[in-house]
Amino acid sequence: MGIDPFTHDEVAEELDAYVRSGGSHQVVTVNLDFLAIGVRNPAFRALVNDADIVTADGMPVRWAARYLGGSLPARITGPDLIEMAVRHSRAHGSSVFFLGAAPGVAVRAVDRLAVAHGAFHVAGVYAPPIGPLDGAEDLHIRRLISDARPDFLFVAFGCPKQDFWIQEHRDLGVPVAAGIGGSFDYLSGRTRRAPHWAQSRGLEWMFRLSGEPRRLAKRYLIDDVQVLGRIGVSRLTRSRRSALRP
Repeated sequence: MGIDPFTHDEVAEELDAYVRSGGSHQVVTVNLDFLAIGVRNPAFRALVNDADIVTADGMPVRWAARYLGGSLPARITGPDLIEMAVRHSRAHGSSVFFLGAAPGVAVRAVDRLAVAHGAFHVAGVYAPPIGPLDGAEDLHIRRLISDARPDFLFVAFGCPKQDFWIQEHRDLGVPVAAGIGGSFDYLSGRTRRAPHWAQSRGLEWMFRLSGEPRRLAKRYLIDDVQVLGRIGVSRLTRSRRSALRP
């Protein structure tokens, strides 16, 4: 997967350009779990590589890039993207649509964002019922977004469902659409984020695992560890190839 070496300011500038130009753009925030899914699912890997912006969501991804000889200057998460959109809305009058999460969660996230940043333009908030998003429900969501005509659309269906959904609905013409996983839960206060020191040291996974061991154990202790192993093999393979060159 290719990840853009953007700073926070550069991503904010790109988002502003997308809103001004219109069209449809997809943003993906990649963590180790995304890499693990990409190993198993070539269609998802292709989706990420076709996205307009791909950011590093997690210190382990930045470290992996450095280990392989690259550089990713910033960690840019789902909440970061949402807060960029809120600031853009306050400065330029753009609108933001919140789609997904459990009932009431996105509404609480909107309220807390307004308290933290000031009032902004909310194009809509909708939490679909649990289950497949097809038929009448998909048509309902389409109508909500078409009528609202948001500049930013944040989708919390979980990876990779949210990202495939955005890809399949690019015809809605939302300038900026991003899958943001559990960001509404964090922003609403429903889920506690790891302390800053844990985030900066790449230990957020440990904090989350301690809170939801049954749900996250396989992801963090099996799937993500396998990805780290593949990264190690990749570096070793590169080193051997380099040594064989004349």
